[in-house]
Amino acid sequence: MRTARREGMIMLQTLVMAIILSMIAVMVMKWVMARYLLASRDYRAAASVTHAHSIMGYTMLAWSPTGAYPTLSSIPSTGYIYPDGVTVQYSRTGIDPYGSFPVSITTNEDQ
Repeated sequence: MRTARREGMIMLQTLVMAIILSMIAVMVMKWVMARYLLASRDYRAAASVTHAHSIMGYTMLAWSPTGAYPTLSSIPSTGYIYPDGVTVQYSRTGIDPYGSFPVSITTNEDQ
């Protein structure tokens, strides 16, 4: 009888340890996935900003290939550029009171 009780206690302790270890494993996996999602989101945001900056440089060069300040007639009101297979939309919003040309760049971070 003593042996059966001891074996029962050992089995109960084994079960409790297995549950505790599985809970720890689940918590570690949740932490790893959260870190992965944060890192991938940061990477996509950085890639999107990089694309926007390169598009701005490309379009400014296209608007004024000689390096002179572009005129309103040389700046298209809207357009698309496809660098590295990514669709980037740009649009000219008009002239501000200081004579500059505000340009809006829109990129999709999920591409």
